[in-house]
Amino acid sequence: MSDHDHGRGRGLPLPTYVSYLMYQTEQHRRARAADCIAQHGLNFGKWIALASLARFGECSMTRLAKLSAADRTTLTRSIDGLIRDGLVERGTQASDRRKVVVRLTPTGHELLARVGADIQPIHREVCAGLTEEEQVNLAGYLRKMLGGLIPEPDWKHEVLSYGSAPTGAAWERE
Repeated sequence: MSDHDHGRGRGLPLPTYVSYLMYQTEQHRRARAADCIAQHGLNFGKWIALASLARFGECSMTRLAKLSAADRTTLTRSIDGLIRDGLVERGTQASDRRKVVVRLTPTGHELLARVGADIQPIHREVCAGLTEEEQVNLAGYLRKMLGGLIPEPDWKHEVLSYGSAPTGAAWERE
């Protein structure tokens, strides 16, 4: 195989090959993570919902779907199950009691901490072949790619920064 073929994934255009590699990497990581989280009675959708609520705090369903990049119907089923399991609760937003939000319960926080401890070795294994510098570079490249896929500045900021959206952000006006 020539360097040209190797760099392009046996003739695939480079952007297609990069997308293929990202997809395959995520699918293999996800399979490993699914086995781990299943030991805690969760499926992948429920785990993502819990992790997103821990990361972003209480959210409307619209905001949670957007920030977790989850399908709204699947997310609703996951949240309903998490509520039945006592891991999430529905409530109203403190600043506007008309707005319904979901938030983690103390039991949800505890479970997420246990899952997090068990899943850390998988995260380390995924990056085991990369130096710390390569991991930093890869994270930067992925942030750049993801940022290019999110056209709304408020959402982009919040997803990429792991922080709060600027005051007056779209989700605050929901």
